[in-house]
Amino acid sequence: MVLDIDFIISGSIIIAILIPLYIYRKKVYNFFTRKGDFKTFEENVKNFLETHYPKIKFDYSIINKSNTKKDEKLRQILIIEDLVSQFINYEYELHTQKSIHNDLLWSTYKQNCKPIKGKLPNDWAKRKEFTYRRDNGKCKRCGVNITSSDANVIFIKPIENGGGYNFENLITLCVDCNKILNPNRENKNIKNSWIEDELLKKVTVN
Repeated sequence: MVLDIDFIISGSIIIAILIPLYIYRKKVYNFFTRKGDFKTFEENVKNFLETHYPKIKFDYSIINKSNTKKDEKLRQILIIEDLVSQFINYEYELHTQKSIHNDLLWSTYKQNCKPIKGKLPNDWAKRKEFTYRRDNGKCKRCGVNITSSDANVIFIKPIENGGGYNFENLITLCVDCNKILNPNRENKNIKNSWIEDELLKKVTVN
């Protein structure tokens, strides 16, 4: 009788353990397969870069060069640092852009193209929006899709160097590329970049 009670108690404990495991089996599986899953990391990183940054051809040789690293997390971090460095150092030359069709221009457009010292034209918001639409909502340097609110519109030829507010002198950039092409930046390193934050989410080692 005692054995039957012990058996029932043991069986109940096992069932109590197995039920949560069964219910959350997918999460448990993902947790264990996530650890050290380099193949998943590699595929996710490549898919992310090729999808979001079509204008930049990344060199993935760092993957083979780093295969001697025993610390899996360190290896993945080093790969990300290399890819972010490639993104930062990607050569891009600013050049005159397409204009907007004449039918879309407004009566004061030409008048407001001429800079007034220390003052933006009163139609600046409209010019930014039209530039964003002309560039198909993408960063002209890297090709990433951006929302209108996150878009940075900069001058091909700075105002202080004789540039104007005409559409041919305006270009759309993402936040990261705007930092990189900023002539006032002291060095090429950019902090809190979106590309690095997103790539770090692909790391498969806790």
